Amino acid sequence: MIIPSPQDNKEPKIHEKCFVAPNATIIGNVEIGKNSNIWFSSVIRCELGSLKIGKNVSIQENSTIHVEPGSKMTMGDNIVIGHNAMVHGPGKIGNNVLIGISSVILNECTIEDNVVIAAGAVVREKSHCKSGEMWAGVPAKPIRKLDPEKLGQRAKMGATYYRQNGRRFRKFFEDKE
Repeated sequence: MIIPSPQDNKEPKIHEKCFVAPNATIIGNVEIGKNSNIWFSSVIRCELGSLKIGKNVSIQENSTIHVEPGSKMTMGDNIVIGHNAMVHGPGKIGNNVLIGISSVILNECTIEDNVVIAAGAVVREKSHCKSGEMWAGVPAKPIRKLDPEKLGQRAKMGATYYRQNGRRFRKFFEDKE
C-alpha cells in the first residue's frame, strides 16, 4: 500500500523498476531507487521527515523502517536488510551493507560502506560502524574486521539475487492484473 503522508500529503516516489509486495506499506516522503525491492509485510514510515533509499536495496519480509518527524535518513546502494529487522532514523547507511535478520538499528547511527550487522544485533543510538567492520551482540559492538572489498562483493551478490527475484515477483503480479 502506497500512502501519502497524512500530515503534509507528500507521496512516496518509487522507481518503476522496483518490486513492492502487495501487502508492504510505504508512507510519506520516501524515495526508492532503481531495482530495489520491498518484501511482504514490510513497513516504511516517513510522515514528516525524508528517507532516500538507493539502488539495489532489499528490505525483506516484516522489516520496519521509521524516520522520526523532522529528521532525515539516507541509505546507499546494494544493501540487504534481513527479515524482521528494525531501522529507526534519523541516520545514514552506506553502500554494500548487510543488516542481519531481526537486528535493530537505533536513531542517529552512521553505518559506513562495507559493514555487516549480525543477526539479532542491537546497534545503539549514535553508534558509528566503520567500513570493514562486523558488529554483533546486544548492545552491538565491532567484533572483527572484514576485507571491505570481499564484503562489498558479497553485499552486491545478495542485492543482485534479490533484484532478480524482485523482477520475477513484479512480473508475476503484473501478469495477474
